Amino acid sequence: MGFFGMLFWMAVLWLVLRTWRRSHPRVPVGPYGYRRGWYRKGDYDLPPASLPRGHRVQRDEYIDSLETRLSQLEERLDFTERLLESRAGTKT
Repeated sequence: MGFFGMLFWMAVLWLVLRTWRRSHPRVPVGPYGYRRGWYRKGDYDLPPASLPRGHRVQRDEYIDSLETRLSQLEERLDFTERLLESRAGTKT
């Protein structure tokens, strides 16, 4: 079969896999966080009320932690802006 024959079949296999993946859109993250396997995009259309109670609590805790981190970043940005402003004021 030789090198070019193997290269030909690799190209054919790549095209088949590419076509199959486009016809079956899947994402690597599940609606409840990271899980093993692949999930269809349609699985994300679940309304929040249909989530189990434990998952809602985890989601709410995660959102609260993100809000806390965002407020800390805002405080740091304000401090940095004030620090740069005071340095710019002393150089003039």
